[in-house]
Amino acid sequence: MGLLQGLKDGWTFLKTLHTIEKKAQAAKVRWKNTTPKEAAALSDEELWECLTAWLDDDALNTPGAKRTLYTAYLFDLEVQNGGLCQYFGNCPESVPYLEDALAALGAEPYRALFHDVVVKQDVDVNLVGNSGTAQMVHCGEQCEQCPLNTFDSAYYALHITTPLETMCVRYARAHLQELF
Repeated sequence: MGLLQGLKDGWTFLKTLHTIEKKAQAAKVRWKNTTPKEAAALSDEELWECLTAWLDDDALNTPGAKRTLYTAYLFDLEVQNGGLCQYFGNCPESVPYLEDALAALGAEPYRALFHDVVVKQDVDVNLVGNSGTAQMVHCGEQCEQCPLNTFDSAYYALHITTPLETMCVRYARAHLQELF
């Protein structure tokens, strides 16, 4: 019975992933040819959906607004879904750009929080993904006393009062010509 239930759960999970992928592809098609004028008329929620639908890893190779928003998006997404350890583990290529991105967004509380943990834990943001950071990421998954858990709690509290997404949308509105 356990094996059958496991197969059933696996199938349900795959169907869910497929549905999410179809929605993501539909959003890319929907927002693909958005002009700056059209973007300006979107609600904040629609603008964020539009941006997150088509920003991808190529944005990290593009200095300016695209890199800023994509870096902040990855950071927020990963921290909210699994904490700073998950961000380090899943998005090491974006870490060197994070402090500059947060500063550009005017997200000083987020930048200061990140900077403090990086300094206290002696993390070289240019070497995230090396064995030292990998050990820290592994620690975060395994123990409640991970030094990065304090960051996560502070981040979640900050996010309640000042969502990073709100700062991203404000920044995007100021850079529509560059983004679209």
